[in-house]
Amino acid sequence: MTDPSQRPSREGREAGTRDRRWALFVGLVPLAVLFDQVTKYLADEHLAGRMGGVREVVEGFFMLRYSTNRGAFFSIGEGLPDGVRVAFFATAALAALGAIVWVYRDAPAERGGLRAGLLLLAAGAIGNLIDRVQYGEVIDFLHLHYRDVFHWATFNVADIYITIGLVFLIWDAFRTPALREPAEVSGTT
Repeated sequence: MTDPSQRPSREGREAGTRDRRWALFVGLVPLAVLFDQVTKYLADEHLAGRMGGVREVVEGFFMLRYSTNRGAFFSIGEGLPDGVRVAFFATAALAALGAIVWVYRDAPAERGGLRAGLLLLAAGAIGNLIDRVQYGEVIDFLHLHYRDVFHWATFNVADIYITIGLVFLIWDAFRTPALREPAEVSGTT
């Protein structure tokens, strides 16, 4: 048996968990953002203006297709004046990042799905924010389709992070009992 006096206190264990949590955030988010930015750079260098900006990867299903998006999800807000659009989306992204950091800070250690989802959301928000501030638009280059029957919106790696992050948040909500069970109201009949 371990001598109880040699075990770290509860406060010490919680501080260690918090330190590891922030090390993950500070380590993984910048790496994910870097990967997103490198893929966009490569798309800009190798697709923009060449072969119509399109390269079929899996015929009838997946292509690299260079495009830019001045709006948000499915081009929402692309018609806004440049300064208003960039300011609006930058402010929204920064507010979202603030909320992500706030929730991540208080997320219990056993809620790994929540924390993973927040890491991905932060990386995606930062990746697209960099594009908006730098270019006034987001570089997209991944395109799923089924022959000429169906085409999904062209997207980028940051969009993938955001989508998978949202899946993790939903998954976490369904597996967290306090979020599934209705709150009991005491004192009512």
